[in-house]
Amino acid sequence: MTLRRLFAATTLALAATAIAGCSGAPSEDDDASAGSNQAATIARPPQFVILAFDGSYNLPFWRESRAFAASNNLKFTYFISGVYFIPNAAKAGYVGPRNGAGKSAIGWGGTAAEIAERYEEVRLAAAAGHEIASHANGHFDGSSWSESDWNSEFDQFDKIMFEGVGVRAPRLGFGARDVVGFRAPQLGHSPGLFRTLPNKSYAYDTSKSDAANYWPEKNNGVWNFPLARLRIVGSNKATLSMDYNFYVADSRGEPNAANKETYKKQMIDTYMAYFQANYFGNRAPLHIGHHFSKWNGGAYWEAMQAFAKRVCGQPEVKCGTYKDLVKFVEENKDKRRELQAGSFTQLPRPPGAASSALEDVPESEIAGTAEDHAAHDDNEANE
Repeated sequence: MTLRRLFAATTLALAATAIAGCSGAPSEDDDASAGSNQAATIARPPQFVILAFDGSYNLPFWRESRAFAASNNLKFTYFISGVYFIPNAAKAGYVGPRNGAGKSAIGWGGTAAEIAERYEEVRLAAAAGHEIASHANGHFDGSSWSESDWNSEFDQFDKIMFEGVGVRAPRLGFGARDVVGFRAPQLGHSPGLFRTLPNKSYAYDTSKSDAANYWPEKNNGVWNFPLARLRIVGSNKATLSMDYNFYVADSRGEPNAANKETYKKQMIDTYMAYFQANYFGNRAPLHIGHHFSKWNGGAYWEAMQAFAKRVCGQPEVKCGTYKDLVKFVEENKDKRRELQAGSFTQLPRPPGAASSALEDVPESEIAGTAEDHAAHDDNEANE
């Protein structure tokens, strides 16, 4: 049995360890008198808040994000792109499905020295307890790819990261079998992807979207961890719980740093509404995806930091990795129906908190095309 498959099957109870700041945390007895609109048939779960990044090119952002996490006692999941670990001079060593050799939608890794630094950032992140997951390689839209195409992409990812293309891969402290999570570039998924993932022993996928209060389901052996479809507070525009989609909704994917503070506040308010609806509701996990980019003057990275500082120290909140979430849902997979229904003693909802279930925004309203996403992914510019 591979370690990927072993991890996917692991059942580890987190009830005693998953609560950040558990000293003085409310218990079911504490709030039993507050009442709940759901019958208390199971224990109240922790509120998972998953903060993740796509990309991995920008070396200063690696250092900045790791420093922020260390100072705030939280863990990130990093979905890394294989082409950023291939030197420009060796680009022909990657053959993108249906695109040919030496082609990438997001460029390459630069010099061998730059790639050595990037590998070291990955090693340091993993050593600190962050999760390293896959964002494939060339950032192509795989929505029409076959199972064979996806197999090639995953095999090349493992070769790039753990053997090296154009450079020799260093020891990272983990191996290919420890990478158990995936987010498709441009969120371009196809039936072939979902046949490939279990065959490659991946435990979860984050390429879809769903309602904000969705509890994960396991499909064909792989957990579905979708981004949330949300309304932007203060504008009523539709977005996913991802910075790029805010960027397109806010300024059509074009720099507009003059409105930075407005965009920042709207993201914080939207993420807080998402948090409050679930924290005082059915405790469905929060999925927040960002990039190594400081779009609109850094509004979205600053908003993520402000949001994390507000929620990650609250009782019964776990700002952890997707691997942490896999362990919890595996342990509680027979309780999904009760979790989705919120069949536990819920915390009393304070005045002004967001409602127990946010509006489910139609996917057709979400701003941001796949082509735009590819053009802007992991941009180093402080736009």
